[in-house]
Amino acid sequence: MKRTTVLVAHPWMARGGSEATAMWTLAALQEDYEVTFVTAAAMAKEDWESLNAAYGTRVDPEKLRFVRAPALPLVNGPRRLSHLQVRYFERFCHRLAPEFDLCLSAYNPLYFGRPAIHLVGDFSFSEEMRRRLQCRASEPLRHRATPLRKLYLAIGRWMELPKPPLREWGDLVLANSQWAARQLEEHFQISRPGVIFPPVPLPSAPAGSDRDPFAFVALGRVVPEKEIERMIDILARVRAMGYPVTFTLIGDLGESDYSRGIADLAARQGDWIVTPGFLHLGQKQTVLASHTFALHACRIEAFGIAVAEMAAMGCIPFVPTSGGAGEIVPFPELQFTEDDEAVAKIVALLRDPERVKSLAAAMPGQAVRFAPPRFVERLRSIVLDCLRSRDGSPHETAQENLRASH
Repeated sequence: MKRTTVLVAHPWMARGGSEATAMWTLAALQEDYEVTFVTAAAMAKEDWESLNAAYGTRVDPEKLRFVRAPALPLVNGPRRLSHLQVRYFERFCHRLAPEFDLCLSAYNPLYFGRPAIHLVGDFSFSEEMRRRLQCRASEPLRHRATPLRKLYLAIGRWMELPKPPLREWGDLVLANSQWAARQLEEHFQISRPGVIFPPVPLPSAPAGSDRDPFAFVALGRVVPEKEIERMIDILARVRAMGYPVTFTLIGDLGESDYSRGIADLAARQGDWIVTPGFLHLGQKQTVLASHTFALHACRIEAFGIAVAEMAAMGCIPFVPTSGGAGEIVPFPELQFTEDDEAVAKIVALLRDPERVKSLAAAMPGQAVRFAPPRFVERLRSIVLDCLRSRDGSPHETAQENLRASH
């Protein structure tokens, strides 16, 4: 009997939250379906090993068919000409799609022209949404409305597949938080979009972990939208008030101008900031278990896998009020809008050791709902419902399942 074929797509596998979702998607489906995985990144044996180590998965590349999508000239990573590369990738996936019973985009909507599931990780796929959300934060230079930027976007429109609006695709579009679901409903007219929380490895910190009472940690990609310089400024102000806080920034300090700028800024601040780079799961757990607090500054985060990871390990994260991170850390005393508010709330908690103990004990429980087994179970159920749909459209069939399991 012929096995059901599923195409899973991710534009470019690097190291981040969307890659965690892609890896756990493959882990969920590799045993039951004939899965083909397509991405523009090279996926040698050591890449699979590294990704499994990073996200706690056991994806077996021998159980998958791998197709490497072509990259545009000069593109050698997910940040290079990403607006154009994603459209090039979408065209490639659209050509592959007719061979499959079901298609699944592990990172944002792709127009397959076939019944599909789309896992929304952020709103980078929409220039209009990027502008709307970015207005709350500092806008990177490369995104400003310069003549060069306008030309770049025009080339993207020329490359883009002819397609109807997202709401007319008839596909199942799934948000990664209630906040992201509201954006889909309000700005894309997606009727009652479902939510599937992304998978977050949830190890428990070792009992009796020796945590530095003034140690802060941040985790994630070193990119402008994460506003890392803002975190450094907030903690520098706390230090200036007499609290000897330290800051560990876990993330790959690559070769981008922004990464180099952050490395220079950290070096100028002195030895209270350390930058160990990208860490695999075990290394990351060791570092998180030695820190009491965490800090996150991205105001346009649709979910915030890094926040959930830090909370799961018993760190106490301070997060922006906007975006999806507040759903992970639903304590008003840990949410902030402006930098002054962040400084004041950090200082207030540093003065209250008993409240620190109470919050630290509560954090792992806040993150249990993001455990990978829950994601795997939900996704398997959703895929099965979609494949059972008689009219070839997965959207309506899966909606009741999603609403029932919220």
